[in-house]
Amino acid sequence: MKSKYAPLVKLKKKGLDQAERNLIGANNALSAATVALSDAYALLSTFDLPTSGSVGELIQSQSIIQAQHYEIQRCTALLVNAQQYQLQMQQHFRAARVEYEKFNYLEVQEAHAHTAKMKKEEAKMLDEIGVMTYKREIL
Repeated sequence: MKSKYAPLVKLKKKGLDQAERNLIGANNALSAATVALSDAYALLSTFDLPTSGSVGELIQSQSIIQAQHYEIQRCTALLVNAQQYQLQMQQHFRAARVEYEKFNYLEVQEAHAHTAKMKKEEAKMLDEIGVMTYKREIL
């Protein structure tokens, strides 16, 4: 028997699957941002200020280091945005899962009610058959 909740359950399941895909994408974005930030710090640690040479070389090294600091700030901002997006997707996933579970529960309850109704009707029919058989034996 097809439940009246079956189309809703199917729709909520699609929404849950989409929310799960979005959450996986957010997790991947967070991982990528974390890797980018750690790479930026690693690259910064490889730079050394010259101990000897012209002032031009010193200024060039300082500007390269300053550019790397800006890159680190950019990566940090990306990481914060990725974390916020991941939190939003987690909340969306939780809400979609709750909606799916509600309608799935209603569908299961309706199936149980239908089964109980069918068993009751079957028992009623068996009682009726028993009464008819008993009356036939008496006559």
